[in-house]
Amino acid sequence: MPALEVSTAALPLRANRRFLALMLTQSLGMAARGVYSVALPLFVLERTRSAFSMSISLFLYFTPFVVAGPFVGSLVDRFSRRDLILLTNLLYGALLFLLPLTHVPFLIYLIAFTASLNGVVLANAIVALLPDMVETTQLAKANSIYTFMRSAAYLVSTGSAYFLIQALGKTKVFLLPSMLLIACGTACLAISRDRPQRSHQRRPDVSMPFLKDVIQALRIIRNDRHVRGLTLMHLLFMPIFGAFEVLLPLFSERRLGQANYYTLLSAALGAGLALGSLFTYRLLKMIRPLNLVLASFLGYSAGVFLLSRTGTLWISLFVCLLMGIVDAFGFTTYEYLRQRMVPSSYRGRVFAIMDALVLLPLPLGYLGMGYFGERTGIISLATWLSVIGLLLALLGGQVLNRDTPGGIKRPRAG
Repeated sequence: MPALEVSTAALPLRANRRFLALMLTQSLGMAARGVYSVALPLFVLERTRSAFSMSISLFLYFTPFVVAGPFVGSLVDRFSRRDLILLTNLLYGALLFLLPLTHVPFLIYLIAFTASLNGVVLANAIVALLPDMVETTQLAKANSIYTFMRSAAYLVSTGSAYFLIQALGKTKVFLLPSMLLIACGTACLAISRDRPQRSHQRRPDVSMPFLKDVIQALRIIRNDRHVRGLTLMHLLFMPIFGAFEVLLPLFSERRLGQANYYTLLSAALGAGLALGSLFTYRLLKMIRPLNLVLASFLGYSAGVFLLSRTGTLWISLFVCLLMGIVDAFGFTTYEYLRQRMVPSSYRGRVFAIMDALVLLPLPLGYLGMGYFGERTGIISLATWLSVIGLLLALLGGQVLNRDTPGGIKRPRAG
């Protein structure tokens, strides 16, 4: 481990300046991306009046995680992760500044795709850098803090997005996240620069072909049964997450009477994520991690069913809060397990390829819900989605039992 990392890894989290600087600076970017994520589908829905066009924008928003993921992982392992975080925040902000100037759907889709491409690099650089800043025994707690801060920023940003859209409209609202992302990128200068991972090897092989990087990452995923089981479980359930992303604004418009309520429901999800992430690291000491992921999927499916039975804003907010809590169990465990299992020098490639594999079926949920959303009642859609989600969660449990007997044992207390 590099000398710079050793000097900070043994510190408690409250005294770890590199960790605190990463959390504080990225909270700006998290808030900006929260506003953007809920404003984009509403912006497209208003311009096109088409649920399918909205699903296409969400599809293109997440496509880079699948298409560019393997390339991004190699990039994250070759260059300074701090520098990549800085650069992608600046580029992300510049693209959102252009969004209000566009009126052609194709250009909106192109900006959504390109902005998300920067988001892929940003997300992988953060999760790859985080384990090098803290001691292994602190990693679960550090991930809970990271998830909490991200969820809290998402909660504040999506909740305020309702009032921002009311005041600025669905077009000018993108200027605010643009400025926040540029400020976030500039603030990254406060984080001490890490050296590229390959520079620590005795004979750095900077000319290694991309294909070898992918093969090596796939070998790690295939050979580690825990990483393999974690990937397979999320692979099965991911279409439900995609379908729910499209369902929520349609539910707000048709069931609650106002599409802008989507931002408030998203804020409730963010509040649940923040609450759930606060004690996920404690649950990891009592429950086998993969079983916690399975419980998260089952709870999410139950939440979709409860949402289909509601018709008032306050009950819908409460259900979304509960769904966010169980979602935090699965997401925080996902990050913690793969950070603990994958060597630092391969972390960028393996994480990016895991995300690419996991998100591969996501378009099925987006496009499927967009297609049926124009042809079927919202209550029927939510009911069927919950039933399918329950079946997929149970199937994921069967895959888990076959692939990883007993799941991953509880980590020893630090």
